[in-house]
Amino acid sequence: MGGKKNEIKFLYGLLILSIGILPVLMKRPPKKDWLFAYMYNAITNIILDKWVTAGFISYPTRLLPKIFHIHILYDVLLYPMFTVLYNQITSKDKLIAIIYKVLYFSVPLTIFESWAERKTGLIKWSNGWRWYHTFLSVNFKSLVTRAVVSLFRKLKTEGRSGIRNTFQSHL
Repeated sequence: MGGKKNEIKFLYGLLILSIGILPVLMKRPPKKDWLFAYMYNAITNIILDKWVTAGFISYPTRLLPKIFHIHILYDVLLYPMFTVLYNQITSKDKLIAIIYKVLYFSVPLTIFESWAERKTGLIKWSNGWRWYHTFLSVNFKSLVTRAVVSLFRKLKTEGRSGIRNTFQSHL
């Protein structure tokens, strides 16, 4: 990619782009669902990156390396934004569409990560980690997050109708 300075510039460019896109993604109703999807994904990304993938993936060039040992940009901004977009696109879909639409995100992400691992200092794989581990883990994590968000939406809807029914029964 042309050295560590260019990689840092690239990461700051992604940071600015992400900060610009995030409010647009979160503007679409129901906002609570997208905020939940975002927060759930960001928190689980931090946990997985810190304790599960730590021996397999490292980030030689990252933002704020003295503060964070994880890739804070990817874990807290980029991947959660993709998750919100994926949940928005599939919010009314049936299972088959939900499963194949995850490929819209996982395939480009896997291709980019494979390229970045070979050609840049942004990411390094070790201990047998390969592109298909990224592909499978992103698909699995995205589908699990989609299921959790769906459950959240269902519980939220049932909670409203339960409160409404209780209120109406007292009238």
